[in-house]
Amino acid sequence: MSAQETVSLPGRRLRPELASILALRVWQAGAGLVTTVLAVRFLTPELQGWYYSFASVASLYTLFDLGLSTVLLQVAAHSFVGLRWTAGNRLEGARQTHFRSLLRKSVRWYAIAAIAFLLLLLPGGWLFFGAKAPAGFAWTSCWLVLCVFTAGGLVVLPFLAVLEGSGQIAQVYSVRLTLAVLGSVACWSTLAAGGGLWAVTTMPAMALCVPLLWLAQRHRPLVAIACGAPDETYRWRREVWPLQWRLGVNWLCGYLLTQINIPILFHTQGPVVAGQLGLSLAIVNMLGLVAQSWLLRHVPGMANAAATRDWRHLDRLFSRDFGVTLGVFAAGATAILVLAWLMAPLPVMRRLLPWPQLLGLFVFAFASQFTGGLALHLRSFRREPFVWLTVVGTSITVPAAFYASLHYSSAGLVAVLVTLNCALNLPAAIVIWRRCNMTWRTTA
Repeated sequence: MSAQETVSLPGRRLRPELASILALRVWQAGAGLVTTVLAVRFLTPELQGWYYSFASVASLYTLFDLGLSTVLLQVAAHSFVGLRWTAGNRLEGARQTHFRSLLRKSVRWYAIAAIAFLLLLLPGGWLFFGAKAPAGFAWTSCWLVLCVFTAGGLVVLPFLAVLEGSGQIAQVYSVRLTLAVLGSVACWSTLAAGGGLWAVTTMPAMALCVPLLWLAQRHRPLVAIACGAPDETYRWRREVWPLQWRLGVNWLCGYLLTQINIPILFHTQGPVVAGQLGLSLAIVNMLGLVAQSWLLRHVPGMANAAATRDWRHLDRLFSRDFGVTLGVFAAGATAILVLAWLMAPLPVMRRLLPWPQLLGLFVFAFASQFTGGLALHLRSFRREPFVWLTVVGTSITVPAAFYASLHYSSAGLVAVLVTLNCALNLPAAIVIWRRCNMTWRTTA
């Protein structure tokens, strides 16, 4: 079976991929629930706020990625046509030079990004959190370790993205499942042992160590390829950068629309309210991870179909599971909200946002799921048309959210997120998707 067939035959080859993706997403959802319970059990409301604020600020690593991991998946799927992996995980086929150069240049990009992340975020976090730290509260060592592990995790990302784009979806997600399981168990053990804030460092530690061990044991030929000199004829600016910078802007805006709100509340309302938002967002994100599984398994297949102009196959891959993704999210959100309503009198529910605000977060996230699915479909063309819509939406939302959080706490912040995402971003995204989907097929 050729590499193209491996990617493109969903009936025979994609079931293991869906199983591996679902296994990871279900574990992340279940483990997130356990972590939530343990965080409530072993962390004070103030320490909960520090925990989620640390995690939120450290997630700035995605901005140093600049969307490259997503771009690599798409570009690798295009570049892998005509290639295959042998039993010894060695590369065979034509156009090897093109594929090798893609990996080598991406690894160098991530090495620079990891250094930049460490140099900027480490002192930045000391300044930001130092202004709010109470006397005698030890947090600096934990922040140092968190930054080091997070920066190191950037270096392994290109290997995972390239292998996933080349069709090794089940294998890559098995690695991600392993690190998720070990990271969760380590986090739970740290919380239960009274480690407090140190629990936030366990997942980044596993995100670095597990892929490194896997690459050393299973993919030494790939590592050897990455260590070679890239072909200077490879045109990064033409092949990767046009989509990368757009995705980078999108990722920055995505961070500003979601994760930045926890530090905003930390600064304006204190760690307790920030912890409520952090815990609520963790639950919403858990559901989103599970719902995305059906659509994510088709990313390499959709990119391959767009490269070969097989529009019927592209539409079938997208439409079949886009509705499933939205349906799973809607059903899960309804179940969680009903459960939260029934449990409202319990004291533990004070760790979450009030029920109306939790409902608002789910509405905001559903609109984001819808828009994200449309963007994922259009990225099969190696383009990112939503970039300017995202910039405009973020430019309006962030200052409005800051003002609302300052004067109306979390209720005002959630109201801003829901209103602008549903009234501006979602309708505009649908219009752009329909226009681009029709136009690009005639010019591809």
